[in-house]
Amino acid sequence: MGVKNFNNMTIVEVLKWANEKLKNESKEVSDSSMLDAQVLLAKVLDVPTSWLFAHFDKILKDEQLDIFRKLIKRRLNNEPVAYIIGEKEFYKRKFFVNSSTLIPRPATETLVEAAIKIAREESGQVLFADIGTGSGAIAITLAAETNLPVIASDISQSALTMAKKNSELNEVSGLVDFRQGDLLEPLLKIFQAVKKTSQQTICDHLIICANLPYLTTKQWANTMSDVRDFEPKSALEAGVDGLDLYWQLIRELKQHRNLFPSQLTILFEIDPDQKEKITSLVKRDFPLCKTIILNDMEGFERVIVASL
Repeated sequence: MGVKNFNNMTIVEVLKWANEKLKNESKEVSDSSMLDAQVLLAKVLDVPTSWLFAHFDKILKDEQLDIFRKLIKRRLNNEPVAYIIGEKEFYKRKFFVNSSTLIPRPATETLVEAAIKIAREESGQVLFADIGTGSGAIAITLAAETNLPVIASDISQSALTMAKKNSELNEVSGLVDFRQGDLLEPLLKIFQAVKKTSQQTICDHLIICANLPYLTTKQWANTMSDVRDFEPKSALEAGVDGLDLYWQLIRELKQHRNLFPSQLTILFEIDPDQKEKITSLVKRDFPLCKTIILNDMEGFERVIVASL
């Protein structure tokens, strides 16, 4: 179906055209070409994807077709669909994303569910901290699901700007305190300030969540171009073994452990191949801590939970 015939086309015809084009001309083979086409067309028409199936015979306007062709062209260049439409669903909520933020992955829902479970089993006051919040997906979901306070930090101001927008979108801006800084730095400032002015602690149980960069340099170089060429490298790659930032975070936790409440739980998202190394890192500084590994929905060992 050539461009010269690209008019008076129905939804089913334009989806067939886009599917074939994405399959045949994309720089990298994708098994989601039809889904990509549906999501992009739904964005153009400002309708849910389910609406398309009930209106296959609807003829599209020329301006709609023109916009759709431009979006398909971007996808052919391997730009992620989430960046093209500016949003991604996570834990059944919508989150705005752009090139400053990592696109939320379903695997991260395992970390969120584990943190929620821990919080709901706690009788005392719980405070969440989300280190490296990015789009705010973890922090905002925790706040929305538990109605508990969250401190969310990131070194990137542009990421924090997007995260704040997402907190407003999901109506939890009053529960999430966004702070700019590297790793534990923002959290340390808060706890140190409180310690100077009050004998009371902020919380009984601090739950720290961190989905930090964990790809090795080699993994990042070999990953799909829609990830490598578009998502921020600083949110993906972390050295030869992928654990540079986790090593630094664990070291900071050890150095400042007495500043935090007696109940301190950390949850890290990892690559399955890193489970032994990161467990050893935690045990080195916290030899008495208890650790467990949780599988994501695809069965991969994805999250380490440690009680410090």
